[in-house]
Amino acid sequence: MDRLLPDLAHSLRRLRHAPGFAVIAIVTLALGIGANTAIFSLVKAVLLRPLPYGDADRLVMIWGRVADKGETTWLSAPEILSYGADVPAFQQVAAYTATGVNLTGGQEPERVIAAAVTPNLFQTLRVSAQVGRLFNASDSAPAIADQVVLGHALWQRRFGGSRDIVGRSIQVNGSARTVVGVLPPAFKLPMDFADARPSELWTPMDLNSENLAGWGNHGLLGFARLRDGVDAERASGAMAVVEERWVRDGNWTNRDLGGRTAQPLQNLVLGDVRYALWVLLGAVGVILLIACANVANLTLARSDERHREIAVRSALGASRGRIVQQLLTESVLLAFVGGALGTAVAYGGTQALLAAHPAGIPRVDEVSLDGGVLVFTLLLTIATGIVFGLAPALELSRPEVSRALKEGGRTGSSGRTRQRFRDSLTVAQMAFSVVLLIDAMLLVRSFVELRSIDLGFNTGKALTLRTVIPANAYPEPGQVIAFYRTLRQRFAELPGVQTVGATRLLPLTGTIGDWSITLEGRVRAPGENPNGDWQVVTPGYFESMGMRLARGRTIGEGDHENAPLVAVINETMANRYWPAEDAIGKRFHLGSDVRPWITVVGIIGQVRHNAVTETSRAEMYVPHAQWSPAGAGANVRRDLTFVIRTAGDPLAVLGNARDALRSLDPNLPLADVRTLAGVANDSLSQPRFTTMLLTLFAALALALATIGIYGVVSLLVARRRQEIGIRMALGAKRIAILGMVVRRGMALAGVGVLIGLGGALVLTRLLTSMLYGVTRFDALTFAVVPALLAAVALVACLIPAGRAATVNPLESLREE
Repeated sequence: MDRLLPDLAHSLRRLRHAPGFAVIAIVTLALGIGANTAIFSLVKAVLLRPLPYGDADRLVMIWGRVADKGETTWLSAPEILSYGADVPAFQQVAAYTATGVNLTGGQEPERVIAAAVTPNLFQTLRVSAQVGRLFNASDSAPAIADQVVLGHALWQRRFGGSRDIVGRSIQVNGSARTVVGVLPPAFKLPMDFADARPSELWTPMDLNSENLAGWGNHGLLGFARLRDGVDAERASGAMAVVEERWVRDGNWTNRDLGGRTAQPLQNLVLGDVRYALWVLLGAVGVILLIACANVANLTLARSDERHREIAVRSALGASRGRIVQQLLTESVLLAFVGGALGTAVAYGGTQALLAAHPAGIPRVDEVSLDGGVLVFTLLLTIATGIVFGLAPALELSRPEVSRALKEGGRTGSSGRTRQRFRDSLTVAQMAFSVVLLIDAMLLVRSFVELRSIDLGFNTGKALTLRTVIPANAYPEPGQVIAFYRTLRQRFAELPGVQTVGATRLLPLTGTIGDWSITLEGRVRAPGENPNGDWQVVTPGYFESMGMRLARGRTIGEGDHENAPLVAVINETMANRYWPAEDAIGKRFHLGSDVRPWITVVGIIGQVRHNAVTETSRAEMYVPHAQWSPAGAGANVRRDLTFVIRTAGDPLAVLGNARDALRSLDPNLPLADVRTLAGVANDSLSQPRFTTMLLTLFAALALALATIGIYGVVSLLVARRRQEIGIRMALGAKRIAILGMVVRRGMALAGVGVLIGLGGALVLTRLLTSMLYGVTRFDALTFAVVPALLAAVALVACLIPAGRAATVNPLESLREE
């Protein structure tokens, strides 16, 4: 400490006398440290923080991939019950399904997401109530059917956070339910983390109820807690044994066998975003290295001014270690100031991130500059100060340097060594910049390819909004059908509205789920299980969505509940089940042949429903009015999303649409109000987020590398000013001087670009899983990026070269 305090005082005096250097160095370090702190805070919240469950590493999701279906999470109630009873690797198995409900009574009606859960769900997750109690495995589902658990946000927002809420009755879809508890703030269901509107209310579900009966009724998400000593792979093997028995018993087909596995819950919650965030963290690490190289170059450039000072210190007996300590103190001081400013930069970045709240990034709302992040910033700051300060400190403290300075030498071997080291730093900056720019451009080109995908519908000038009709207010299917028919007509009469239709689930807002079918005149082959993703739509839906009609007709007003049952299918379903004939006029049953026939009346083009990049799946669209007669019984669709296509701004009709709904039933709220373009944009939020940040970091790297080239060439010009003056006095042309300086800078840039290209050829393989429609060896990218860097480097060289070409020989010789 006796040495440190004087060193700090001396460092402050030196920085005060070199404000230009100090400002540039501090800003450069602040950008590098701030970017790393911001991304680390995101990585910590999303990847490093454990899920809000007890022993979360023991939880697995029951996941599957089935031929012709792709990935699927949907399970039936009998499958859940069998997994829980017959798979010894599972300690507990729980399930849930989510939908929207209306909260009414005392306030403005509100639409919230509610999840029906098995009573053992919270016990399986090992979650405790914040207030009151939760359902547990010992509860009988029928006995607790009228109970409800609230989420913390809903409790605060609608009920003022009153602890008296326990035991009170609230209106859920028009039915009275008793609140028994409130969950902690951090709690979310496993698949809710990436959802902009997670579940906020939980009701008990009875797997043995009549509504959930049937092995083909897939609509549940299932997860399990592993027994001690059992891993996910072993559990998957135990599942396969049980599934083989299902096939023998006729509950499953061979086609489904082997499609399911137990996947660690953490992996599925994070999905592809985990890999993207590690890539971003690596990118900001490169940014910091470039920043360190830049500041090290600046420090070395200042070293010429300090040669006499270091020589005097050495002559007075200062050891090399003592000199290094002094110089490192100055470097670390710079780093601390840069780190403090970088923390402010990181705070601004995280606030911008929270404001953007990119859909598809789980747990982004938990990002903060907490104690762990600040400790990371402190350690990073210290390491940064040492990294960029160590090489200049060791170079300046070399004894031979001091001797050379005492002798007045300018061009000794030591000077050449320093110059080579500075050149190496500049080359490294350019190489890192090439890698980042190539990665960023690949992601940009991939994102452009994603945006150009034909979604199968027109996203322009369309408003979407969702509502649900409670069973107690509209108990009969006919009442629900009549209400939605009237509401659609009211919407259609609004000023500026062109067409109106409604559907069970909008494309790109969730997976549909499939329903097995029986084809007319066709006996199922062993292992065959004809099925299609099912949609329920009203007249006007296809027109409002702007979907392409390939053949036949769409759903019309004549397709009411008393009319012959019809369906529209997509081209994938038509080609799969009627490949050599026209599917129009063909018939099928929903499920078994005890249900009535449904006739195909139309075929639409392919629609990207579950994801933008999905492989097209077989889809069937049944009229809303006919869903109940087609075999759903009393399970008429009570929740529909309307698509209102307008002549102008779609949001301009929102107020009138809300009034139209209130005129029919003031207790029904509107929810999920978005434009159709917004729905499509949200589906690409994750690649957009990654691309945007990596492009920003690449631009920052390019700027720092450009400054590095400029600094090296400027220093070269300053040091060779007398030489340049002599050359010009001896007759050298200005263009020759200009060329000499530019060649020097462009040589460094060229070497850096070549090294960067080699590194990019290797490192771009890390992006393979993040690219769509473009390969990691994309020729355009590998041609444009070097050309761009060469152009930028040329500009950075021309400025100091221009100064060199205007040197006055007489003045430079007089200075000498």
